Amino acid sequence: MQNKLTLWILITTVDWWIERVKKELIPQLKNVDEVIISHQIFDKSIEPEKNNLWNNVKYYYMFEKWLSNNRNNALKNSKSDICHICDDDLNYIDWFEDIIKNEYQKSNYDIITFQALNNKKENHFKIKEKKHNKFSIMKVWSWGITFRRESLYDNNILFDENYWLWTKYPVWEENIFLNDCFINWLKMYHSNKSIVTHPDESSGILYREELIEARIKVFKKLFWLLGWFLWVFYFTILHYKYYKNNFSPVEFFILSFKSLFNE
Repeated sequence: MQNKLTLWILITTVDWWIERVKKELIPQLKNVDEVIISHQIFDKSIEPEKNNLWNNVKYYYMFEKWLSNNRNNALKNSKSDICHICDDDLNYIDWFEDIIKNEYQKSNYDIITFQALNNKKENHFKIKEKKHNKFSIMKVWSWGITFRRESLYDNNILFDENYWLWTKYPVWEENIFLNDCFINWLKMYHSNKSIVTHPDESSGILYREELIEARIKVFKKLFWLLGWFLWVFYFTILHYKYYKNNFSPVEFFILSFKSLFNE
């Protein structure tokens, strides 16, 4: 019989969003083994928390920039068997901790991504329940990711600090993280059991010139030159409704082409 697994929730938040974490998120996490809060402070009017937030909560703060640093700070301070990456705008589903632990208890997977529900209680991720491949990991966003902490530590895997929000390439950081897990031969699986709800809005679908460049850099990093061709044809044709207010298909294509060669 396996030992009981421990689950820690790694919450990253910034500035005044800590108030939402304290009032709405922490009460949802009373039954979790432990909660890590990594609080990134940019606003000089905000002081770090001085009071204990809850019996199972550990609070850390930092003044460094980049969301990747925040995520890595939370990860480095974790000591559990299983971790879940938590954004500060999430809500958890009842008994989510049992769902996560049960999936790991009956398997030897290093990474299990779970389903998230949107505001309409529909699935966010259009993925079948299966072992992950290089293409399926591109459909997962951060709030579905759980992992065995030791597997990441053993392979020196952290979040890439070049691809987080507010960096030079502000997009698809979680997919690069999952790709790093994939190329290190970690065992990865997607479960269609839901553990969180998340708003429909996301920066990941917006199209501005710098985000077009960021996306092409990600595909170039993950799929080399082939990735550029896949990206251009797929997004130019199928994502027209998302960028049509800002670019024509020709403009979109030209920007994508230039991004291939720009450093």
